[in-house]
Amino acid sequence: MLLAGGRGTRLNILAAHRAKPAVPFAGVYRIIDFALSNCMDGKLNVMGVLTQYRPLSLMNHLTDGSPWDMSGRSGALKIMPPYQASEDFDWYHGTADAVYQNLNFIWRHKPDRVLILSGDHIYHMDYRKMIEFHVHNDSDFTIAAMPVPWEETSRFGIIVSDSNQKIVEFQEKPKEAKSNFASMGIYVFNTGVLLEELQRAHKNGGTDFGADVIPSMLGRRKLSAFPFDGYWRDVGTIDSYFDANMDLLTPNTPMDLSRWKVRTNLAYESVHAMSPAKVSPSARVANSLVSQGCVVDGVVENSILSPGVIVERGAVVKDSIVMHRSHVGYGAKVVRSIVDKHVTIKAGASVGSYDRCEPNKLFPTHLVAGLVVVGKNSIVPEGVTVGPNVIIYPGVGEKHFSGPTVEPGETIEPPAVHPAMR
Repeated sequence: MLLAGGRGTRLNILAAHRAKPAVPFAGVYRIIDFALSNCMDGKLNVMGVLTQYRPLSLMNHLTDGSPWDMSGRSGALKIMPPYQASEDFDWYHGTADAVYQNLNFIWRHKPDRVLILSGDHIYHMDYRKMIEFHVHNDSDFTIAAMPVPWEETSRFGIIVSDSNQKIVEFQEKPKEAKSNFASMGIYVFNTGVLLEELQRAHKNGGTDFGADVIPSMLGRRKLSAFPFDGYWRDVGTIDSYFDANMDLLTPNTPMDLSRWKVRTNLAYESVHAMSPAKVSPSARVANSLVSQGCVVDGVVENSILSPGVIVERGAVVKDSIVMHRSHVGYGAKVVRSIVDKHVTIKAGASVGSYDRCEPNKLFPTHLVAGLVVVGKNSIVPEGVTVGPNVIIYPGVGEKHFSGPTVEPGETIEPPAVHPAMR
């Protein structure tokens, strides 16, 4: 059961029009591809994908599951948006509630165990080893965990375990953590235990695995922690999303997408039909990932270009992520920026800088490290200079810019922005 309904509030405008697991990553991929590919590699090919927030692009990407060998006689990928069948079933109110509302799918397949995953992490894991660990320890429930920096423990479920990896205490996003051993949001349940615990939680008003189900099992069930020591990133913030992309370009990076056998749906948006990237003799590309369909006549350094990006002559793209079919015009400059799909940076514009400044004024907890985020289908006018920690909303046009300079920390948005996008 793959939880893919998250809104991704901290990703701000990157998740304004799509579910967080559908956010593009590393050129041609989407975040959800990593969990799907791990399942494919482990020959776990019966999956329910639980969607909720703006699921259209995610559903189009998943199709019938065939890009990950989850279709046909032996496989099944079923997309499960919330539905209202009676007064007891409504929008998903938490991770546990989402699975509870789809217990019929589990009953139908009659598995011995259920693997529950999050669709918004970047990692490679052999789930079979975790399942073997679960069986060997005769556990009712197993959770994958790994150490995180102490200063980040308040973002995670924190596990206290004994020398046999038995969980003796669980803290959900604590202010003062008792360990730095953090839940990765990857669970294995014995099926009977899962059904009983979800029914118990539902009866008591519990809706979330971390806040309700796991703590309530302590002392009643045998809970184990499966230690993981590979690469794993929670990309729930703009900074962590940017850093994970940049990890691809780091020498000796542990993120090896070829070895990890990561697959995606290249037919969506006709990426599979694009021609190879074209780099002109006068262009310069260094330490970058350039996808098919790109045309580069300028300079690209330490950056990731998704399919169909155009970088015109005299333009410079450094330390940035530029997504599908965006256009960087003649002499324009893009540095330390995340540029969403179908964006036009017009000639001579300058987006981003290496200067330090105050956080974004409207979203001070979302944008603090000096990045610029440019929303989908927007236009940055010719000659405009955009400072660091700036957010440019999706669909912003030239008329929405009041002058030649966007000061650091500002936000450019259309006059009427729906509250859900804030």
